[in-house]
Amino acid sequence: MHVGNRYRLLEPLGEGGMGVVWRAYDELLDRTVAIKEVRYTGVGDAKRAELNRRTIREARAAGRLDHPSVVVIHDVVEEDGRPWIVMQLVRSRSLAQVIGADGPLRPQQVAVIGGRVLDALRAAHATGVLHRDVKPENVLLADDGRVVLTDFGIASMETEAGLTATGGLVGTPAYMPPERLNGEPARPESDLWSLGATLYAAVEGEPPFRRDSWAATVAAVLRDEPAPPARAGSLRPVVMGLLRRDPATRMGAEEAARLLYEIASAPPSAFPAPPLSQPSLPSAAPGHAPTPAPLTDGGLAGGGTTETGGPSPTLPEGRGRRGRAWGIWVPAAVIAVALLGTGVVLLSDRWSTAPTVTDPTPIGQATTDPVQDPAGDPSAPAQDPDEKPSADPSVTHEDDPTASVPDGWRPYTNAAGSFQIAMPDGWTAKKHATRDSVSFTGPGTSGAMIVEWTVPDLPWSDPVRHWTALEAEIKRKGEFQGYRRIGITALDYQGRPAADWEFTRVREGVTIHVVNRGFHTSDGRPYALYWETPNSRWTKDRRYFETFAKTFRAR
Repeated sequence: MHVGNRYRLLEPLGEGGMGVVWRAYDELLDRTVAIKEVRYTGVGDAKRAELNRRTIREARAAGRLDHPSVVVIHDVVEEDGRPWIVMQLVRSRSLAQVIGADGPLRPQQVAVIGGRVLDALRAAHATGVLHRDVKPENVLLADDGRVVLTDFGIASMETEAGLTATGGLVGTPAYMPPERLNGEPARPESDLWSLGATLYAAVEGEPPFRRDSWAATVAAVLRDEPAPPARAGSLRPVVMGLLRRDPATRMGAEEAARLLYEIASAPPSAFPAPPLSQPSLPSAAPGHAPTPAPLTDGGLAGGGTTETGGPSPTLPEGRGRRGRAWGIWVPAAVIAVALLGTGVVLLSDRWSTAPTVTDPTPIGQATTDPVQDPAGDPSAPAQDPDEKPSADPSVTHEDDPTASVPDGWRPYTNAAGSFQIAMPDGWTAKKHATRDSVSFTGPGTSGAMIVEWTVPDLPWSDPVRHWTALEAEIKRKGEFQGYRRIGITALDYQGRPAADWEFTRVREGVTIHVVNRGFHTSDGRPYALYWETPNSRWTKDRRYFETFAKTFRAR
C-alpha cells in the first residue's frame, strides 16, 4: 500500500489508541521512515473531520521544532479520510519498554533522561507548542544514546484557537496534571507536571497515581498527594517539586534543569546502592573507550538509523535489543555526544536529530558563511591586541581587575551565556537559533570566533582527555576532510585547567586552521572558545583569538 503516491508501507511497528505506526519507504528520497496512521473511531463524520484538522495542524506545529531531542516530522498527508504523519525512524525502545523489561532506573540515569526531555519541552514551549501527553511511552531511548520526545500529535499551539474547546480531553490520566483534569487549559507548567510523573515512574517503576481504573486514577490525581519516591535519592526534590498541585508553585523549568544537571554530574559516591535489585551494568571511566556491541534495531517511531563498524569511543558496551538496560549508566559509562559535551556542536559538520550523517552543515552555518580565503588583505583592528589596552570597567572581573577592552574593540555582554567579551568595532554577534553559542564576524578577516556554553549530559573534568575523545569520535566518523592535528595542549586559563585543540582541515577546497579552547569556570560551567580562519591567514589572524580569549569573562 502506498500513501501520498510516495510512501510504501512495509510493516507495522506498533499500535495504540490513536492508530498504527508503520515502517515505510520514501520512494522519492530513497529512505526508510516511520509513518503514524491516525485513526479516530466511534465518532461521527463531522467530529472526525474536526479531529483530522486538529491533528494536521498540530503535526505541522511540531514540524516547526528543531531540536535533537524532538522527533523530526517530514511530512503530513491526508488520505482515505485520515491523517498520516511521516517522521524520521528512530531505532529505539521507549522508556516504558525499558522500565517494563529492566525495572526502575537509577537516579542519575533518570536525571540524564529527564534533562534531555526537559530540553525538548523548553524548546517547544519557546515556540508556543505544548506537548500535553508526556509519558514514558513517548520518551524514546535511542540505540545511538539520544533521548527523543515523540508524539506531539496532540500538541496545541498556544497562539491558535483550540479545537478541543468543545470539551474533548486528550492525554493519559496517570500522567495528566490536575488542572487539565479540572478542565483548565494546558500550559507549559502542565507539561512539567507530566515530566515529574514520568521521572517518578522511571525511578520507582510505576507512576505516582496509578489505580485500578481510569476513574480511580483521575480521582487520585485530583485529591491525593503522591507518596514520596523511595528510590529517588537526590532526585526526590525535583520529582516532588514538579508534582506540586498548584501550577503557580510548581518547580520551574530553569530550576529543574539546573538540579537535573547537578544530579547527573555528581560522583558515584553520592549515590548509595538502590534498595532493589537491578540488572548488572558495564562501566567505563569517563574518557576511556569501551568497545561497543553493534547497534541493533530496537523499536519504534520517529528519528534516524545508525550503522556502526569498529570500536567507538563514545558508545557504551553491551547495548542490546531487549532485556538490557539502555545505554545511560551515570557517570561511569559514556553516551554519544554526552561524553563530548561542549564543543561537539562547533566541531561537527553534521548536527541533526538523526544519528546517521547525511546533511552536511558547515561550522557556524547559522551564524557565519563558510570561511573562504579572500583575494585581498582587509584592514586589521585599529590597535594591535598585543599593545597595552586602555582601561574600561565594563568588562572588568572581580578576580582580574586589570582586564580591559583595547582600542578599536568594544565590550559585548551575553546574558544567556553569562559571559562578557570584547569584539572589534564593526563586528556583529549573532546567537545561533537552536544552539547555545554566539558567533562573531566582521571586517578585517574572513575568520570567525564562536563562544559556546552547552551544558553536556554528562560532565567532563579533564579538558585534554575531553578533546582527545572528541577527536577520536570525529576521526572514526570521517567527518573532517583532510584533518591534521597540530596539537592538544594543556594550559592554565584564568586560573583554571584548560586545553587548546589546534588542527587544520579542508572545507569546500579551502584549508582552514582551528583552535578550540575548552575549560570550566570555578562553579563548573563549561565553555569553548573556538576560532577558525583560512590557513594562509593563520599567523596574521591569530591575534584576534588572543584578544577574544584575553577579554572573555564568565559572569
